[in-house]
Amino acid sequence: MHLAFFVIPVIVMIPILIYLYIWFNRFLTLIPRIHDRLRHGLAVLLASASACLCWPIYRTGGVVISHFLVSSLLMELIHLIIKKKNHGEIPRVWSFFYRSGILSAAVVAAVFTYGYINMQTVYERSYEIASEKVQRDMKFAAISDLHLGTNMDTDKLSGCLDGISSKTPDALLLVGDIFDESTGRDEMKRAAQLFGQVKSTFGTYYVLGNHDPNRYVKEKQYTAEEMCQILSEAGVHVLQDETVVLDGLTIIGRKDASAVSRQETKELTARGTPSQFTLLLDHQPLGLQDNADAGVDLQISGHTHAGQIWPTGKLMELLGVSEMNYGYKMIDTMNMIVTSGIGGWGYPIRTGGHCEYVIIDVKKENRISPTAGSN
Repeated sequence: MHLAFFVIPVIVMIPILIYLYIWFNRFLTLIPRIHDRLRHGLAVLLASASACLCWPIYRTGGVVISHFLVSSLLMELIHLIIKKKNHGEIPRVWSFFYRSGILSAAVVAAVFTYGYINMQTVYERSYEIASEKVQRDMKFAAISDLHLGTNMDTDKLSGCLDGISSKTPDALLLVGDIFDESTGRDEMKRAAQLFGQVKSTFGTYYVLGNHDPNRYVKEKQYTAEEMCQILSEAGVHVLQDETVVLDGLTIIGRKDASAVSRQETKELTARGTPSQFTLLLDHQPLGLQDNADAGVDLQISGHTHAGQIWPTGKLMELLGVSEMNYGYKMIDTMNMIVTSGIGGWGYPIRTGGHCEYVIIDVKKENRISPTAGSN
């Protein structure tokens, strides 16, 4: 997996570098009387510098450059249409727009402005399901993929948690990647305290995602063990392949799929009470049919961000990287919910999906069809 994160960007960068050279070479023709050799040399230099700025491709610079390239390729298509329509003649105004890249830059600016505003807006997403296993109506609140510090600090988080507390949930469920490599130690401690202060019937439960353990950086601000200890001291129940049997409810928390080893869901459900409503927290939406076969009634996952940058979410689902990108699905008797997350990773931009926390009402009736409330 780590090799793929290096090899794939390298492969992608080759055509990007070639096109950047072509684009800069064309852009430099706007400079009067520039020598051809100098223009080619500057184009190579500028293309190489841009490639360095966008390495790796999934970081901020790479996202900006990739959007610029896509919009520029769209301009190439429009240019070909205009050229064909005018029998090879190019209007002077369009020639300037085409060579200068002004329209491409405007498109990127508009997309990223929307993406920034979208990232700063947090919705409440509601689901209503039914089960004969619950002894009474229950309500759960779920948060995933906060990536604290990217688009939300602890002050904004506190406001979201106030909104959740007003719903009087039976449990607050934290479904991984609440923190990541860029989260400061003090931020992490403050957030842990906030999560522990949320009032609910059964408390707050936390499962780790792939970013929580800080495995993608060499110099860690805190270890996974320190994080789990701080969360526990704040009153948050950290579940790592553990089953908790409560009054009328069984909560199972799995280790993330990126962990070196983790137990099978059927091993964890065997420790519960089959007659009780079984809730599974698993950061990545994988092995869904196995979880349904193991007797899980409701699984909540995150990880996908619902495709933080469009159209990555659907592409990952089509390629089988994730079995489900976003929303609700019924798998046999298991209710499956994938949340887009309350934040985002790497940069405060969302051009796909939106930020949300989830409220799930579980009704003691078998006549209710699963429904999703409005944002």
